[in-house]
Amino acid sequence: MKTYTTTQGQEFTIDYASAITAGYGHQKITASVVSENGDKRDFNAKTNNMPDFDDATDLEGQEKYEALFDLVDYSLDSEISEWLYELDNSED
Repeated sequence: MKTYTTTQGQEFTIDYASAITAGYGHQKITASVVSENGDKRDFNAKTNNMPDFDDATDLEGQEKYEALFDLVDYSLDSEISEWLYELDNSED
């Protein structure tokens, strides 16, 4: 399982990801993000990168989930960072 790092240096993994059509040439990606301590939360973002989306859907299992997430990771970075920050500070 691949470990991702936010621009703030926080690490997380992807449990699963899925996609649904969100209009012509757009896909809404939902990714279940897992923090280092095991907390999970779903995040959503849209992509119009259909060539890479098509490539991702040809994959299976964890490789597919990570490829789908890679399509929207830049859009979700600040949202995931904020969530992980809140988790870290709520445990103190």
